[in-house]
Amino acid sequence: MTRNHDSVITVDCHYMSPEHAASYLLIEEGRAAFIDNNTAHAIPHLFAALSEHGLRPEDVRYIIVTHLHLDHAGATSALVRRCPNATVVAHPRGLRHLVAPDRLIAAVKAVYGEAEYHRLYGEILPIDESRIRTMEDGEVLEFGRRSLRFMHTRGHSNHHVCIHDSLSNGVFTGDTFGVEYKSSRPTKRPFLLCSSAPPDFDPEAARASVERIVATGADRVYLAHFGELGNVRESAQSILASIGHMEAILREAAAGDLVGEALLKFCEEKIHAAIARHAEECGTIFSPEDEHLIGTDARIDAQGIALCAERLRKQRVIT
Repeated sequence: MTRNHDSVITVDCHYMSPEHAASYLLIEEGRAAFIDNNTAHAIPHLFAALSEHGLRPEDVRYIIVTHLHLDHAGATSALVRRCPNATVVAHPRGLRHLVAPDRLIAAVKAVYGEAEYHRLYGEILPIDESRIRTMEDGEVLEFGRRSLRFMHTRGHSNHHVCIHDSLSNGVFTGDTFGVEYKSSRPTKRPFLLCSSAPPDFDPEAARASVERIVATGADRVYLAHFGELGNVRESAQSILASIGHMEAILREAAAGDLVGEALLKFCEEKIHAAIARHAEECGTIFSPEDEHLIGTDARIDAQGIALCAERLRKQRVIT
């Protein structure tokens, strides 16, 4: 658990490995808000953070989710049941998935399989709509000393928001700034990997979302994967480069005629090669543990690019 700037506490959710997925705890005048919450298995870590700061589940006022992917929002229904005074805050497009999560669960099972879904995410239940507040683009949620401004940020997901915090002058980026893999030696710049997970990857929108975050003038970004990064402009260059690599793979995949497993294999191999080039550009050396996680990310990202490539092919046929 790490205390960052102005009562922003990074909670390690221990998802897949230590320091791979974070929830952020904000504390204001005896009230608490979580930004992202990982999976149902993270509940003990979230409540331990509350207890360490003298708070109870009853003190949680907001459960804010950047988007509905389950490594960010999988614990939401469990938190709602245990935090009676909390309101869930999300993108308007996320509302239906929170109220009726069946389609979301089915989509995740299609990617991971039934057994792995249960191992990773646990139980996810519907949430009563009266417990949910949706935020329009640019809308502000006042929370104690801080104003939390919501930005709709497509590219990774069509129901993604990023949140600018006035007190820390930081932005909670969900997956918009990608996944950071730290190096075992000093680097030229941070290594940030674009997440092109299915089904909504859009490189043009992803690029625009990164540039919008930079335009806020934020001093720092809080990554869901993982932790606080300063020097926002330098970090943005790293994630923009990775988006560019993924976009090039998408173009090549869409221009070809591979389908099914052959298309997935093509995309995955290209992603591994792009990761190696990007790591060399950043001066990053990965640990064995990170190599394993990167392999998992590459497989999921390949599925997103393959799906997008097939969608682009269909659009060309129609037009």
